[in-house]
Amino acid sequence: MSVYQADAIVIRSREYGESDRLLTLFSREQGKLQAIAKGVRKPKSRQRAGAQLFTYADYLLHKGHTLDTVNEASPRESFPHLWNDFERSLAATGMAELLDVATLPGQPHPELFTLTLTGFFLLEHYSPFLIQGAYALRLLHILGYHPRLENCAECGAKVEGSRIFFSPAAGGIVCSHCRGAYSGRWVAAGSLAFMRQLLYRDMDKLDRLRWNSSLRDEVLAATEFYCEQKFERRLRSWQMRNLGCGRESDYGSESDKQH
Repeated sequence: MSVYQADAIVIRSREYGESDRLLTLFSREQGKLQAIAKGVRKPKSRQRAGAQLFTYADYLLHKGHTLDTVNEASPRESFPHLWNDFERSLAATGMAELLDVATLPGQPHPELFTLTLTGFFLLEHYSPFLIQGAYALRLLHILGYHPRLENCAECGAKVEGSRIFFSPAAGGIVCSHCRGAYSGRWVAAGSLAFMRQLLYRDMDKLDRLRWNSSLRDEVLAATEFYCEQKFERRLRSWQMRNLGCGRESDYGSESDKQH
């Protein structure tokens, strides 16, 4: 089929050539795909809204030999709250980058599509980094990579203590008897308990959770560490949580030009 439809979210948007954009879309039907949006950087382009990062739209695409082309885009939601608040934009950027890193083109994941769309909506009213952390852990769960956070990932024994060894290679926390075989980091038991809440509590009830800055930083750092080790990729936009505006990301800055 040379022309097809996709119900999709823009998870990456980069300048391409003189007036085009190369979009990475995550669709409900096809999973991740790339397409060229021609002429959208021209001031009078009618398709500009459909090429903006985070946009949720109905796309009509033409199948190409190497890259598909956007024939038409009908935006459903542009999520203005993700552009009007720095922390919300940062959290959405981190979610989009993780989704891109964690998935392969052409593999449908309807649950991930729904999770991403839900997360973008919840970012309007909920603590942005709370949603980002919950999103990452649930993405791992959907893909079968979620960490074991209560019993030893190696032997299944109950793990206790104020600080617990957390190893992506093992698949979660590790007891003292099994720890020698794995690399990892020490994480406070309270942070691991909070991660369990982020993973298993209903998304629409996450606003009931409360955390201070130290708990937030350790939970997000441990989640970032686990994701990077599992997918063997640095999450550049997640680093911006600590560095502020000092470091740009291809996902958030939209500044990566290709010719």
